[in-house]
Amino acid sequence: MVINKKSDWFKENIMSYLSEFEVIEKKFSEGDFGDLEQIEFNSEKISGNIDFWSLGWVGVFVWDNICESEMLNILSEPQEEERIVESFNKLKEIIINN
Repeated sequence: MVINKKSDWFKENIMSYLSEFEVIEKKFSEGDFGDLEQIEFNSEKISGNIDFWSLGWVGVFVWDNICESEMLNILSEPQEEERIVESFNKLKEIIINN
């Protein structure tokens, strides 16, 4: 799955679960793993971001604003397709349950 396909897959399969969140899309060039497409989401209970790097790395981070603690923090290498999908599924589960 190339970077555009990963972010497109995310938008098609996960983004609808973020309808109750403030969502901010950002783009940065020349970061640690190439160019970065970031989707930040915020609510009263949880906040986080999904990072799609042009070199194929994908990061998923979720913060519990109530408990002030990390709920999920996964950085996947480009070849870890299964882990990337698992991290999206964990994110979806957290969003649904919060």
